[in-house]
Amino acid sequence: MKITGQSIIGFRQGGFRPATNAGESFGATNPLTGEPLEPSFCSSGPNDIDLAVSLADKAFAIYGRASGRERGKFLRTIADKIDTAVDALVERAELESALPKPRLIGETARTSSQLRLFAEVVEEGSWVMARIDRADPDRKPVPKPDLRSMLHPLGPVAIFGASNFPLAFSVAGRTPSRGRTERRQATASRALWFPRESTARRVRSHRRPGGGQGHEQ
Repeated sequence: MKITGQSIIGFRQGGFRPATNAGESFGATNPLTGEPLEPSFCSSGPNDIDLAVSLADKAFAIYGRASGRERGKFLRTIADKIDTAVDALVERAELESALPKPRLIGETARTSSQLRLFAEVVEEGSWVMARIDRADPDRKPVPKPDLRSMLHPLGPVAIFGASNFPLAFSVAGRTPSRGRTERRQATASRALWFPRESTARRVRSHRRPGGGQGHEQ
């Protein structure tokens, strides 16, 4: 897995569509050594944000009509891709956070497991909470109308990612509102994910003199 430091804004023919990287750059630091980690990460500019929103809106017009089976397949594909990249993800996350490998491996497994769980939910279909309240023309004093309701995806949703869990609470995984990214993907509301600057830097877990361990943003 090659880390370029560029934001990815959708796709185009030939592969990913990189951002213009018009904003300031920032970098991650190894909390154990204090050394900067390459590469630097480039902030996106206003034009990049406009493009991301526009592409998400266009994607919603297609994905919003996808069946539960199609969405389930999509979520499982994401989970499978994460599982194939687990070694590289854990290696980089360990450098940026100093968190132990077993915890990071567990976070990654939890993320892919939750994606598969949401795949089952959208395929089963009851999440739409469909309700039918049939008409009663003989009801007094006025006839009762036929009322029907169900949940529908609203459209693109902006997500500001947490920084304290580099994998399970990051791009694909859970956030403090429990599965924010995964739920948006499952219910066909396209997700635009904006990492906070501290996400790349992580919550720095550093070793203090004497063997203690502390945390700093």
